[in-house]
Amino acid sequence: MRVLALVSDRPRPPITGPRVRNAHLWPALRRLGVEVKLLGLDQSGAGAPDADVELLPFDRPARAVRAWQALRHSYHEWPRSSALTARAADLARDWRPDVVHAEELRMSAYLPLRAGAAPPLHSLTLHNVETDLQRVTGSSPIRFGAGLIDRVHARNLGRFERRALESVDVAFGYSARDRERYRRLYPDLTARIRATRNGTNAAGITPAPQPAAPGVLLVGSLYYAPNVRGLFWFLDEVLPRLPATLAVTVAGSHATTEVRARLAATRVSFADTPADLTPLYASHAISAVPLFQGSGTRTKILEALAHERLVVTTRVGAEGLELAEGEGWVLAEDAATFAEAIRRFAGDGAARGAIARRGREAVRSRYDWGIVAAELLDAWRALTASA
Repeated sequence: MRVLALVSDRPRPPITGPRVRNAHLWPALRRLGVEVKLLGLDQSGAGAPDADVELLPFDRPARAVRAWQALRHSYHEWPRSSALTARAADLARDWRPDVVHAEELRMSAYLPLRAGAAPPLHSLTLHNVETDLQRVTGSSPIRFGAGLIDRVHARNLGRFERRALESVDVAFGYSARDRERYRRLYPDLTARIRATRNGTNAAGITPAPQPAAPGVLLVGSLYYAPNVRGLFWFLDEVLPRLPATLAVTVAGSHATTEVRARLAATRVSFADTPADLTPLYASHAISAVPLFQGSGTRTKILEALAHERLVVTTRVGAEGLELAEGEGWVLAEDAATFAEAIRRFAGDGAARGAIARRGREAVRSRYDWGIVAAELLDAWRALTASA
């Protein structure tokens, strides 16, 4: 089977959820015998080559046009790359893939590619229920008139999301829960909406021993609004309830000026855009995931469990994961409970280790990238066979 995958960024270094997925999923599919070509957007604009993916630049229209588009469309729809559109069409015609797959909603803009007598299957992975999330978090690039801009973005995003679902043969929600959300939003498209899952490199990770001095690690993209709001809640409400001797580290990429200022005013350590989180998981016993908004599933929870680290999170943080409480994670919905769980497990290495081991066993058997890739390949094969 040949798969042309359209991705939103280079896979490496794997410093965001989408990058982690792209860095591991496509190699896992290649190990299963799939020929894969990656075509992606050059988010950095640096034009640096990448051996894993062919990167194309965004369009750069006049400033007035860019401003007008930013007022009308959220980042899911804009900016676009006409170079990627043309290159994808060329590959679909000349390389003749069996599947053209858009990874994330924004990449559906480069579908459909139906050239040839035997057009390829079109599929799409939806990392979040984007219309639901946008209504909660907003997407206006400016504060003045944000309410009106958010409403315009929401209307256009809803139309874009529907067109994306209509343009593909199958769309994969990031969990069974997201699949049902999408089916409720688009009941006439229910048959083409299925579920996939997030993953982790569990088979390739050898967990470090539990550290002698337990610390707390928070990981996330620090420009993503739900992560930032959860972080600020942790700093304001949870951190003051923790012992001053308990080390706390925040590790993340693309931190805004506001985030940097807030971190600098606290006692936490900040690891800015670490290329490899392994040393941080080795030196911290607990992973904290304070989230109150979002959909999809959290890469950082699966990654922490693969490293055999206990996770303290909220109901939204654990949402979509097929893991029962106690399989690596514990639930804490308010600041007092969150802090108490951290204090308790920081002081009880035996209980912490037992839960963490159950979590690693669970993700290795259900969420390793090899399993995710095999399930995706089975779905594609079934659809191409029935076409």
